[in-house]
Amino acid sequence: MLFNSLDYILFLGIAVAGFWLLARHAQLRIVFVFVASCLFYMAWHPAYIVLILSSTLVDFVAGLRIHATEDQKARKRWLLVSLVSNLGLLGVFKYFNFGSQATADVLHLFFGITIENPPFLDVLLPVGISFYTFQTLSYTIDIYRRKLEPTRNFFQFAFFVTYFPQLVAGPIVRASELLPQLQRKITLKDEQVTQGLFLIATGMIKKVAIADYLSVNLVDRVFDQPELYSGAEVVIALYGFTMQIYCDFSGYTDVARGSAKLMGLELPENFDRPYQSASPAEFWRRWHITLSTWLRDYLYYPLGGSHVGPARAYWNLWLTMFLIGIWHGASWTFVFYAILQSVAMVTHRFFYRRAGRTRDTVDTWKVHAFKVFWALQFVVFSRILFRATSLQNAADITSRLGSGTFSVGQISLGVWLLLVGTFIAHYTPRRWFESIELRFKTMPAPAQGVTLAAVGIALSLVATSQVVPYIYFQF
Repeated sequence: MLFNSLDYILFLGIAVAGFWLLARHAQLRIVFVFVASCLFYMAWHPAYIVLILSSTLVDFVAGLRIHATEDQKARKRWLLVSLVSNLGLLGVFKYFNFGSQATADVLHLFFGITIENPPFLDVLLPVGISFYTFQTLSYTIDIYRRKLEPTRNFFQFAFFVTYFPQLVAGPIVRASELLPQLQRKITLKDEQVTQGLFLIATGMIKKVAIADYLSVNLVDRVFDQPELYSGAEVVIALYGFTMQIYCDFSGYTDVARGSAKLMGLELPENFDRPYQSASPAEFWRRWHITLSTWLRDYLYYPLGGSHVGPARAYWNLWLTMFLIGIWHGASWTFVFYAILQSVAMVTHRFFYRRAGRTRDTVDTWKVHAFKVFWALQFVVFSRILFRATSLQNAADITSRLGSGTFSVGQISLGVWLLLVGTFIAHYTPRRWFESIELRFKTMPAPAQGVTLAAVGIALSLVATSQVVPYIYFQF
């Protein structure tokens, strides 16, 4: 059930209506949304609901057991149960087949050993498993660290794990962020409704009018048959994918946050105009914020962060960034993407510190603009590995970049206008967008309804006939 579908709008309307009809019955309301979330998840593959419910049950019990004992060995055992069960499922479903093939590739390349048919599991990747795995782990780890009290209400915890707006593509919500909201009286303010509707409309525009259009009319065509396009057209396609993936993923997050606001709940932001970043480090502080901060808090800091020797500090940074990269996919393209991001971060840290710079150091606007420009180029061209379907596909794209051909005749006027317009909008001051949101909020309710209806009609007219799934559903 895609967000950019009439089915989801109807589902959301029923879920929100049921949520508030049960406003006086807190437990029934939580159970209602939990059941609705299960149905939402089962729309993709009904059998996989067993996996998410199993993770939910294991971590609910593990959280109670960790909290109930002062025996450190017992606490570690229960934390290990949580880690092994969650990461084990993630490893089997997401990484087993690649690990098997990668092992065969390495043995053949370096030792001449050929494995004709490496072990292969004929299973689909459960949608959202990378997201809800990290969510549930935040619960048990925080309890182990004594930063969070466990809930004794199973349905509250199940609500947290399966909550449908953010279930399949984030943002990655921590238990400490959502559970306290469920444990107090939930009220709905007019501001939340208008902001929620505005976010949903914004997310739909990003997905349908920008991301899907660029995908169908430019990006997919170039990556499917790069040999048919000039080097210049491939460059434009890379910029197109850079904007497509941003509008696709941030659009999903907008709809997720807006849907939650209609129920009086707040989900964390996941993007902060990432292409305005002046360095790789700043980019990852602005892009997929909930993933970056999750690995920072649950991996980088526990390893010692930067408060260790220089060599160890660089290793901690490299490993964290590598895992951020490989989290996105199980293939050689993502392995090299992860290595590229890790090397970029370590290199930036090395020269940043060697120059004696701190976060308080302020550049002139010309220097800052120069850095933003080159940081964007790194993001754009590293996307080759992110988007390519294989290393051969990435090599073909790279080959066309160096072909020395500059024709742009296959780029339509619509693509030019959309791509240039969206990049310009991305670099406008934040207050411009906030003023549009404020203007919508101050409209009378009938005017808001007419505006939303107009947006819906416009989107139906520009929507592509081809259904384009959200990019991050594959992760």
